Amino acid sequence: MSFYEIIDDITADAGIRVRAKSLEELFCKAILATFNEITDIEKVSKDKKVELEVQGELPYLLADVINQLLVLHEKEKLIISHCERVEFKEDGVKLMLKGGTFDPERHPSKLVIKAATYHRLKVEKLEDDYLAEVIFDI
Repeated sequence: MSFYEIIDDITADAGIRVRAKSLEELFCKAILATFNEITDIEKVSKDKKVELEVQGELPYLLADVINQLLVLHEKEKLIISHCERVEFKEDGVKLMLKGGTFDPERHPSKLVIKAATYHRLKVEKLEDDYLAEVIFDI
């Protein structure tokens, strides 16, 4: 997928780098990049809706959102494949997402991501866009 880059200067873990025109788009791209590192999200249905509300401050809010979604993945085998809406609030974010159940028969397995870490976590406004970097514990 061309909407994110792999961070390749780390040895034991994995990471992603995304750029976007808005903070909302940045969160969507980071979430989708995370799940695309688990499996090819283009092959995953969008039949399950997920509403998620997470409190926190940037940049930690991004890792906290990803980690809550990884818990859903672990418990329910949910793969997020579409980002419908991201709404920032004073103390956090509310998300509307879609996805489907991971099926090893149909979905190629890539990385097993345990968590998004705070190590080198970055969410910043650049001149023309936003940048996020997330390192995963795998």
